[in-house]
Amino acid sequence: MQQNTDSIESLKEETRQLVGHQLPKETFYDFTHPNNRMLVAVTSLRAGYADVAYKLFQTIAEEGPKENANHHFAYVRSLIEMAEMDAQAGRFSQAETLMEQALEAYPESMGYMMSRVHLEVYLAYYKFYAGKKEEAMKQIESICKREQQKFEALPEHDAKSLIGPGLCYAIHQYALFYAVDGAWIQAVNKMKEMLPYAPAIDPAAVQEAERLLAGEKAEEAFNRYTEAICYNDA
Repeated sequence: MQQNTDSIESLKEETRQLVGHQLPKETFYDFTHPNNRMLVAVTSLRAGYADVAYKLFQTIAEEGPKENANHHFAYVRSLIEMAEMDAQAGRFSQAETLMEQALEAYPESMGYMMSRVHLEVYLAYYKFYAGKKEEAMKQIESICKREQQKFEALPEHDAKSLIGPGLCYAIHQYALFYAVDGAWIQAVNKMKEMLPYAPAIDPAAVQEAERLLAGEKAEEAFNRYTEAICYNDA
């Protein structure tokens, strides 16, 4: 514990020098508070100090789940941030482990901050690139089926705004798994499954994509479908 405390104190001084001018001084008064460290970690990450940000996230994650909701959010988000950073560095197995821990501890009240569906898709992505392609494909298919059932249980307008973005994101990633392997026909067919669920579609672009597909230009059709379908929840 003393070693961890010393490490936190060292990180406090390092980050105070790096990003202290971007934050209220009070942020550094109680650095044992996980939310203060979270704020400093996020600020450090945005400022380009990824290594020190990772270390701060790690100190929060190492403390484990918390009873206090705000502290628990910091714990879960730290795992998620670390997973993303590991994935960016090509450490997909490590990213997979961290995201599994995050999802296990994920509280439904965190939904306003980050979508559980998106995190589940990230996990499938990590598995895919960690060499677990079959498991990743099964997982993404399961997510899609579950979200499709949720979509169908709601009025269309509500479904497209509440379920559509996450469902389309999952289908898009499913299609990308096919694209990575050069299976462009399967990739296009999977992209087309988004059409009933997407909040916004460009009909002219869809028609152009279909013409490309008919002309046996499946890769170009895939790219056009990507441009034709908008599902990002702002």
